Amino acid sequence: MRLDEGPRGLYSGSVVMFSADGGLDAALTLRAAYERDGRTWLQAGAGIIEASQPEREFEETCEKLSALAPYLVERR
Repeated sequence: MRLDEGPRGLYSGSVVMFSADGGLDAALTLRAAYERDGRTWLQAGAGIIEASQPEREFEETCEKLSALAPYLVERR
């Protein structure tokens, strides 16, 4: 199952926080909003492992996007 229409490019990142006492907290970002040349789009990724079920990973990715979309995309 492959749904990407083109090269994936940049789609993920990380957020890292360091505290003054030497603590570290880090998380991966698998959801992102982009804007370029008057276009705006959302993109989400999934962590695929051997036991992953492609249909469920697709559903989960759609759920991730639907959690962001109401705040970033104007309803038509």
